[in-house]
Order: sequence, then C-alpha cells, then structure tokens
Amino acid sequence: MSQKDYYQILGVARDADKSDIKRAFKRLARENHPDVAEDKAAAEVKFGEINEAYSVLSDDEKKAYYDRYGHAPGANQGDPGGGFGGGGFGGGGFGGFGDLFESLFDLGGGGGRRQQSRPARGADYRMGMRLTLEEAFEGVTKEVELTSDVNCSRCDGKQTLEADGFAQCTTCHGTGQLHQQVRTPFGALTQVVPCGACQGRGRTLKKPCPDCQGRGSVEKKRALQVKVPAGIDTGKLIRMPGEGAPGNLGGPSGDLYLAIEVEAHKTVERRGNDLFTKKSIYFTDATLGGEVTVDVLLGQTETLKIPAGTQNGTVFRFKGKGMPKLDRSSRGDLNVMVEVIVPTKLNAKQKKLLKEFAEAGSQDAEPASLFDKIKDALWGGH
Repeated sequence: MSQKDYYQILGVARDADKSDIKRAFKRLARENHPDVAEDKAAAEVKFGEINEAYSVLSDDEKKAYYDRYGHAPGANQGDPGGGFGGGGFGGGGFGGFGDLFESLFDLGGGGGRRQQSRPARGADYRMGMRLTLEEAFEGVTKEVELTSDVNCSRCDGKQTLEADGFAQCTTCHGTGQLHQQVRTPFGALTQVVPCGACQGRGRTLKKPCPDCQGRGSVEKKRALQVKVPAGIDTGKLIRMPGEGAPGNLGGPSGDLYLAIEVEAHKTVERRGNDLFTKKSIYFTDATLGGEVTVDVLLGQTETLKIPAGTQNGTVFRFKGKGMPKLDRSSRGDLNVMVEVIVPTKLNAKQKKLLKEFAEAGSQDAEPASLFDKIKDALWGGH
C-alpha cells in the first residue's frame, strides 16, 4: 500500500489550491526532468514521484479519497501507483516525457507527431449592416453585396483536379516538421517547427487547378438576401451559415456574421423595446382637454386624448405600441411627451380676450364659454 506523502513530494501545504499545486508541479518537473538533469537515473525516479503526486492532487475525486484514507483507492503492493497508473512515465495521464515537457515549455510542433494535410473549415467573416429604425421596427429583407473568396467551382476547393496532384515535400519528407537545436537554461534542446517549404502540410502542389491556380478559391462579387427580423437592435449579429471564407482542401466554408447598427431617427427615440416621441399641443387643449394625432413610424398614427389640465412635459403611454420584441410576439410601449405651445404673437382681439380671462377671477375654474372664445381667437376654432 502506498504511503507516499504527495503534498510533501510537491512541497505544498495540504490546503493548497489547484493553482498552487500546478505551479509546484511545473517547477519541480523542470528541475527534475531527465533530459536536463545530470543524474538521469535519479531524476527519472524523482520525476516519476512528481508525476504520480500531481496526477492524484490535481484530480478532485482522487484527491478527496487520498485526503480521507491517506492512500490512493485500490492501492496494493502490485500497484505502487495507488491504482492511478502513476508509478511509471507512461501513466499519470501525461503520455510520457515528450508530451509533458512540451506542455511545460510550449515548444510546439506536436511533439514530433506527423502533421497530416486534411480538409479544414474556413474562417468566419464579419461585416456591418446599417438599418433605419423603420426597418428594425417592421423587419425587412435586404440585399448585401460583398467581394470575397469562394470555393473554386472547378476543383471544389481541393486545389487540384488530379489524383496525384500533390507530391511529398522533399524538405521534411512528408512529416510537415523540421527539427532545430535551441539553447535553454537547461542546455540544448531539439525544437520541432513547421516546415516552411510546405507550410507544415507535408506535401507540395505539383498539378494546380487551372481556374484557381492551386489556391482552391477565387475572388467573387456576390449579393446575398438577408432576412432581418422585426425588433432587432444595435449590437445584434445575424449569422449567414456557409457564407464565410472557403475551407482548406475542400473543407466547409466559415460563416458570415452581420453586425447590426440601427440609425437614429429624427423624431422617435428607441430605448430597448420602448419608443419615445414628443407632441406639441396648444395651451388651450392642455387646459380644456382635446384630442390630437401622434405620428409614429411607417405612417402609423395614434390618437392621443388629452385630459383637461394637462401640464407641459406630461408623458402618456400607449401599452404594446412600441418595438416588437425580438423572437417574441409581444411589443414594448410607445411613450409620448406633450409640449404645450404658448403663443408669442397676439393680435388685439387675442390680447383683449386673455385680459378678460385674467380678470374673470381664479384661473383654476374658468367659465368654458370665455375660454372657448379665447381658443377660437388664438387658433381659429381648433
């Protein structure tokens, strides 16, 4: 049964969190890796212990069992790694020295694995789309023009028409990788880098497609029909599947994302799903009450009933008359703020009637007939 103190092996406290455990492991792994240690045999033993300790303490379930029972679940004399397979370099979930050292030092190149040329998905495109508030209010189908690469229709993006159109790269001999020596504080190391002659593909094109000259894609101007849903707002994205960059070697194309920007309106302001506008009314309507028509969007109007005594700046709400809510059947609200118009130029008759109004007594309770005369004089019977 394993009685190893994994915390002591990594040099961390028993209440250490995952980040502390990982830092300790990486530091010790660097110091005790057999490739950089002078005593390789001793380093191999030490490195195996470090690997085993980390494989347990970095796993929540294994760590909890170890903390409770003091050994790994299923540990026996025939399994010194405590049932985790951590006693050897092939265990512990690291796949050996090559993978682990590569992850520690970020040397890249896949640890000497051969890179294969295979179809790959194309990149995504992103472009802006401007809408008027009316278009966002109603929803619209718009045409978008763009010039971009598309898959070559003749070779279907495969760069060649021939079965033997590619040849093995003579520089890397088909591996897609080259090895070069680099110096580190631990000594000279071999670094794996992509082959520059074939861009890491392992093969070169010898019989290119005549239409695309081996690119696999051609530049083309195209027009797309985009369906814009009602209620869309600035910052939203519309995804056009398969309209992005063509894939590599016949792989699927990426997507096109349209970033929406809704332009400001001259008279109507949008706040989320609610609309706000202003309506000017005569001071006689504000005092006596009345009805006015409010212009909204797309020629739509609403009738606003003004109660007697309405004050300047009063906001009236039309529930469910605002913007459509995206992907929902409900709408926001329309809010109308009234601005009371005070006449600045009066003729003699208007002045006379207003003086009579002022002299009639309290302005909180006026005879309707007198105010009707003032209204007719000021606004022509409106």
